Amino acid sequence: MKKVCIFAGALLILIIVTAGMFMALYKPKRYSDFGVFTDLETRVITLLQTRGAEQRPVTRYFKDFTVGLSLVTGKVFGSSVAGIPLKSFETERIAAATVSHFELPPGSSYYRDFTLNVRPGYAFKAPVLHIDFMKPMPGFPGMCVMDFFNADTDSISWDVFFGAGLAGVKKALLLVEKYQRTVEDGRGKITGYLDPHKSPYRFELKEPETNDEDIRRVYYETVQDAIELVLQSYFTSLDRLVPEAAYAARHEKKIQELLQLFYSNDIAVSMGRKMLGDDFKKYWLDGFWNVQMELQE
Repeated sequence: MKKVCIFAGALLILIIVTAGMFMALYKPKRYSDFGVFTDLETRVITLLQTRGAEQRPVTRYFKDFTVGLSLVTGKVFGSSVAGIPLKSFETERIAAATVSHFELPPGSSYYRDFTLNVRPGYAFKAPVLHIDFMKPMPGFPGMCVMDFFNADTDSISWDVFFGAGLAGVKKALLLVEKYQRTVEDGRGKITGYLDPHKSPYRFELKEPETNDEDIRRVYYETVQDAIELVLQSYFTSLDRLVPEAAYAARHEKKIQELLQLFYSNDIAVSMGRKMLGDDFKKYWLDGFWNVQMELQE
């Protein structure tokens, strides 16, 4: 028994020393996005400005927004503080077109991701456009997820919404086809709760796991080209819609139901709630979505 206790004690000390060395010496690898995240932000803002977009007032509140990270999380990401500024715009047809980044450290312009969320006004029978384009992180490959979430499948049709613009979306899909995750890779596994709202035109892309920067550059630039085709098709399709005032109340209710689904099930939302605390609901509901509702815990 004494030998067992000595062994257990030695093992515990070894674990503590190893963990201490990790905390002291570990530095996360930094990955280039080859300017793609910044280019995409510029592209989105340009497309919105040609449609008379105005920046929403909430942007001022979150312009230099930062959040402290725990000791372990900070070590994994390489900074004790993260910047998560957002820029949000609105037009006559778009209630919120919001761009955000996870910036480490704040003000460094080193972005771990590019996130875009576009919610049309309630009077328009249009899906939500959502993009999460992410660099690799410890234990996870880089990914890009893009979809047109349909909050009201009984009233909104992806094919009717896009019309002739669907050709651009299909062209984008062909560009990224070789990067699409398979079911065996885990495609859709953690977002199964959203299956009724996912489109047939979903990107769920996996970045090549390689140290060859030329291969990585081709991936990033190909995905950028595909996203720009999607953006053009989406905004052009939204431009031609006729608002239906009588539909707005139903659409608002359906969007609220979709957000409750996210709030109750989404891993990123769960992480955001832990990191942002009391600021989360303002950031997510007001900043990202521009939706007024009471979320159910």
